[in-house]
Amino acid sequence: MRRVLVLLVAVVAALAGCTVQDPTPANGPAVLSPVSSTATPSPVDLVALRRAAGIPDCTASGPAAAVQGGLPDVELTCLGGGAGVRLGALRGPMIVNFWAQWCPPCRSEAPDLRTFSTLAKGKVAMLGIDGNDPREDYAVEFAAIEGLTYTQLYDPDKKAMSPLGLNSLPHSLFIDANGVIVYHYVGAFGSVDQMKQLTQQYLKVTV
Repeated sequence: MRRVLVLLVAVVAALAGCTVQDPTPANGPAVLSPVSSTATPSPVDLVALRRAAGIPDCTASGPAAAVQGGLPDVELTCLGGGAGVRLGALRGPMIVNFWAQWCPPCRSEAPDLRTFSTLAKGKVAMLGIDGNDPREDYAVEFAAIEGLTYTQLYDPDKKAMSPLGLNSLPHSLFIDANGVIVYHYVGAFGSVDQMKQLTQQYLKVTV
């Protein structure tokens, strides 16, 4: 049933005009093309759906200054609505995963993200950012179906993606305790073990 729901989300997203320039392997990045921002949003209560799925409300970030080599100093809203989060104030150890509900490789890595986030709880923070995506309602539904129960933000206009030079999804950033981006990982993670290895290598944290 879960596979059917995920497929349904993907099909409806395609009909809404979310496209990629070139087909990609299941574990490769989806190259971005412009997406329409005129899609009619669903009347579903997105905050209620997010909360029912166990995805937390966003907490406004503190006053910490942005750091050179860190995340861009922009504010994104919580996926589904809610408090804004200032990326430049965030500190790690953290993995920031950029994704979209229309992106097949993002769907393929979702189970690994879910498992890793559970194993890494209290050691490495996870942050999801739904980017270049006109359908926030589909994105909340996708995160709920996949059980991505960590903070999720919304970046439909690529406010964070553009300064970082991100032109494909998924794309993950490893952020150290000082807020510096120490590693870019392009494409879908292949396994939980791979995520553990990269976390040990770049964040010096054993999961």
